[in-house]
Amino acid sequence: MGQPDVVEICWRYDGSEAVQRPELNSAEARALLDAGNEAFAGLGDSDQREVHRVVQLSASDLGLAADGAPPPQEPFAAVLGCADARVPVDLVFGQRVNDLFTVRVAGNVLGNECAGSLDYAVEHLATMRLLVVMGHTRCGAVAAAVDGYLNPIGYLGVAANLPLRSIVDALTPAVRGADVALRLRHGDDAVQHPGYRSALTDAAVVLHAALTADVVRQTFTDHLDHIDVAWGVYDLASRRVGSPGAAAWERGLRAAPKGADEFQAFARDLAGSAHITALLD
Repeated sequence: MGQPDVVEICWRYDGSEAVQRPELNSAEARALLDAGNEAFAGLGDSDQREVHRVVQLSASDLGLAADGAPPPQEPFAAVLGCADARVPVDLVFGQRVNDLFTVRVAGNVLGNECAGSLDYAVEHLATMRLLVVMGHTRCGAVAAAVDGYLNPIGYLGVAANLPLRSIVDALTPAVRGADVALRLRHGDDAVQHPGYRSALTDAAVVLHAALTADVVRQTFTDHLDHIDVAWGVYDLASRRVGSPGAAAWERGLRAAPKGADEFQAFARDLAGSAHITALLD
């Protein structure tokens, strides 16, 4: 399949019609994000020479309401994502202004400030229906944690940098869990493979996103009657949000495993996935 010569993504307000925000439940909110990402990712998969996608905006969203009133804040989902400039959250999910409450920090780690931001969204925004944790492949923050894990002496250079250390330390449990899973699945000599660092990095990205989603779920358990929690990983190569599967990149957001047994099984399957195995080999 070829790629188009022109890809145009346009956010448009033309004044001709109002854009209504439908009432969503948590399942519909998740489906809307999945559909938006599929539309975004599919822009580069077309044989057409020119591909266009238009996202309609309302006057209120742009501060152009006739009465001059500021727009109300009405997001249906909050996303905890990485600060990486290659992962623009609204674009990745194909959403409009005011659809997503976005919190971004290196490595999508759940520090106090990020947890407080999500708490604000849950407590004060009545339209909120979904909390999402999104990592991405080839994450530099996770790679830094991997390097410190594989080379403890090198970690000493990070230890004195308290802001950076706080991020690396938050990512290390996922790196450790991914390392254990890779060794169990591929043998202790897997670390000798040339691609081990890359495989460990992406495996830790996935495991960290799932672990963080579980923490978010436990943190906001009192609100789960109308707000759901999901996670996913944005694959920089395919532009799709999902998770490594046995044979291919599986599309779509998903619920986090629950409990130690489910996480151990999840980590084993992750270590044997096509994506991670290809990086290892």
